[in-house]
Amino acid sequence: MRKALSLMMTALLLLLTGCTARAEQHTGEAEGYGGPLKVRVTMNGEDVTKVEVIEHSETPGVGSRAIEALPSAIEEADSIDVDSVSGATITSNAIKQAVSQAMGLTGVVQEVIPMDGMSATEAQPVNRLMGVGMASTGRVGPGKDADGNQVYSFNVVFAAGEFEENGAIRTMQVDQLEIVTPNLGGGSAFSGFPGSVGEEDAFMEEVSAWQTKGMMGDNYRLTSGTWREQMDEYQRLMEGKTVDEVKEWASQRNNATVQKGEAAATAQPETNTSATMSLQSEYGDILLAIERAWEDARKDMPGRENTMVDTNTVTDTTDGEENLG
Repeated sequence: MRKALSLMMTALLLLLTGCTARAEQHTGEAEGYGGPLKVRVTMNGEDVTKVEVIEHSETPGVGSRAIEALPSAIEEADSIDVDSVSGATITSNAIKQAVSQAMGLTGVVQEVIPMDGMSATEAQPVNRLMGVGMASTGRVGPGKDADGNQVYSFNVVFAAGEFEENGAIRTMQVDQLEIVTPNLGGGSAFSGFPGSVGEEDAFMEEVSAWQTKGMMGDNYRLTSGTWREQMDEYQRLMEGKTVDEVKEWASQRNNATVQKGEAAATAQPETNTSATMSLQSEYGDILLAIERAWEDARKDMPGRENTMVDTNTVTDTTDGEENLG
């Protein structure tokens, strides 16, 4: 009897042991917006129990939002099939790819889309093009200082995009750095310009503390919302459109704003938006930056000769939204 009971207990322990999978940790890596991004995934059998981003160089206030939100979303869904964070698509995709690699699902960067009558192994990888663009714009202003001296500023726009071969934008990330002469005081002003007094150490310290408009988050407010919120909305609207289509839409929208005092062009209701800042003005030439990103991306296309985008810009003074104006 005792022997039979012992055998039953042994069998029960073996059964319980077989039902309890040991938690294992795996790492995966992918290229993010700011460089390599590494994750650690804890799995219990085939179930994802924890996702951690353990190394990254993503932009605070932009890519960091995906790092904060996406791991828990993947844990809850037990899958990488979750929504990307608006305005941080490149970081979101990097997290998903790194988690996928850690789970042993894939280590392939290129996406393969099967065609009708063709298996996935026969399909050709989709060719994605990546490009980076920059545009700088000078401005006489904002205003003058207490002594009546003119204040000057310049805006540098950075755009990084992923494109289809036909030019359609898959993802676009835009940020902007605004610098003003030190006689404005505060903000991004720095020592060393004519008329200012500052030691070299002070100059270095100030420059190291510069933040882009996106990084400022809630601290850079426009008439309607923040710069980051409005840029996130524009980035969403750009997806699926070519650069020329984005420029055409922006032109129609600006004309409607000037002629009718409306916030968006009624001719294209599917692209109406609550965002109001201009995409091309003395406050920053966002359109030129994304155009240069596309030009940079298409340089590696077969049979494509390197060309330069015309640096002449069109000034649109309908912005009226910047918090320094």
